[in-house]
Amino acid sequence: MNFAFFFIVIEVRMLRIASSQVVMNEQLICNEQVWFRVFSNLKLGDVMRLSYVSKELNTFVLNYLKTLKEINFTEFVPLQLQLSDESRQMFQWVLQNCAGVRELKEVISASYCLTSMDFTMMSNLCHLTVLDLSGCIICCDNFSDAFSQLINLKHLNLSHVVPLEASATVHFEYNLKLSLRNFKNLESFIFTGSDFVQGWCLDALDCTALQKLSICPTSLNLREVINVIRRCEQLRDLQFLNRCNESIDATCLIELLQLKNVTLLKRLSIGYKVIENLHTLGNELWTTIRKFVNLNCIEMFCRDFVEMIFVEQIKVHFPNLHSLAIETSAINSILILYLLREGNFKELSLVNTRECRRILDGLVLNNRVYLNIRRLGLHNFYWKSSLSLHFDRAFPNLEELSISGDRLTGETLLSIDKQFYEKLKVLHFGLMDLHLVRSVAVNRILGLCINLEKLALTDRPLTDGMARTLIERCRKLKEVVICRESHLCPVLFNALRRTFFLKYCN
Repeated sequence: MNFAFFFIVIEVRMLRIASSQVVMNEQLICNEQVWFRVFSNLKLGDVMRLSYVSKELNTFVLNYLKTLKEINFTEFVPLQLQLSDESRQMFQWVLQNCAGVRELKEVISASYCLTSMDFTMMSNLCHLTVLDLSGCIICCDNFSDAFSQLINLKHLNLSHVVPLEASATVHFEYNLKLSLRNFKNLESFIFTGSDFVQGWCLDALDCTALQKLSICPTSLNLREVINVIRRCEQLRDLQFLNRCNESIDATCLIELLQLKNVTLLKRLSIGYKVIENLHTLGNELWTTIRKFVNLNCIEMFCRDFVEMIFVEQIKVHFPNLHSLAIETSAINSILILYLLREGNFKELSLVNTRECRRILDGLVLNNRVYLNIRRLGLHNFYWKSSLSLHFDRAFPNLEELSISGDRLTGETLLSIDKQFYEKLKVLHFGLMDLHLVRSVAVNRILGLCINLEKLALTDRPLTDGMARTLIERCRKLKEVVICRESHLCPVLFNALRRTFFLKYCN
């Protein structure tokens, strides 16, 4: 292969195409000087992503970094720590020898297992404000020592973190308690608990500055969760997560919603589909929610509760509302359509539970144009292909789409105008019948999404064909969320990992 031609191919297309279509010569892989010339023409972030491919490339990247007089990390934020066997050595050297990297503000771990070495490296990032360790297995005993150095942390995600061994449960939660005690400036905290974490570590959480709390009450000690919420005097965003399709008692919800300052809350999300004892406590629960007069975002997924309240009252009690996620049925569909006509919504997510098409027909076929709606979620709806033709007209400024439904077909989705898909920046495909919506159809849709910045496939395996389409067609794509059932060939998986920010859904 001619060297000049090879250099052009590497420099322009390497990050996206080399994965599946370019077979690199072994002599060139082993030629460090060739790679140094390639690195010098790439952004630092792209160089770092290449280091994930193999131990050999990681060594080349490390040697290349050592030759630089100055390393500018400003283009590589957030730093995606993929702490694998291939990249640990490089990150360790960078953190020990590059003063600039200590200024990094955000770290998102893409690692499955975190070791003591990883925590030691993170402890050097004294200016860190964002740390996301969701879904990680903690493989060391005294990680609280590392957390003690992160005194500037403002946003922490510890959802679904577990110890390596069940026998370490008590010691693990004790370390969590010691860790939480160090964070005096937390503004955002996500915590779900697990079979190994009961939540008694929460009494060490400093809630003075906390403004956003996402928590799963039914997976944790309820009394601890209630105490945390009551200590939050600045809470603006409260989200109750539902980890395993659990139910919650209305009495518990009423207790959980006893905030100190009800006027500050802007967003309330209740992720439970079943709320028990609504027949006796439903009115009291609704009265409690109505106290949050400044809400601009409401998410309610319990159909029985939505039917119990008069939906048109939502506009009366919450005049600033611009985001709504709600269960729908034939009973409340007319009221919801009225609410949409009278409101000024930017975000709308509808979850259908009783095969109700009336609301979708009314939404799309009434010749109304929803200029303000930027984000749309349609879940468990079924419609004919003829209805798909009206989506682009009804939502001309849509940027984000989340869709699911076990009766949807590939023909229905492909009947939507390609202009509709071309303008999307965020796309989420949820649970669908894999026989009705085949991978070929999804792949064709992805090929139309030329302006996509984030993709989430939470209930559908990502195929090799889809991965190639993302690499070759979606030039603006930054983040891909996939389910753990995705089994890509190693070459394509490495290509995705070095091209995009790759995450597994929890």
